Amino acid sequence: MQFNYVVSTNVSAVLLWKRLGFSVIGTLPRAYRHQQLGFVDVYVMYRFLADPSEWPEQ
Repeated sequence: MQFNYVVSTNVSAVLLWKRLGFSVIGTLPRAYRHQQLGFVDVYVMYRFLADPSEWPEQ
C-alpha cells in the first residue's frame, strides 16, 4: 500500500504511519504550501501488505 502525499511537517501522521509499518520511499521537495512555514517537503510512504516470501512462484 502506498500513500503518495504525507506532509513532512505533520509529525503525528508520519509517526503513525511508521508505527503501522510504513517507510518513507521518496520525498517530493517543497511540494506542499504550509500556511505558516511556506513550502515544505512531502513524503511518499509504502508498506507491503503481504510478506514477499509468501508470494506465489512465477
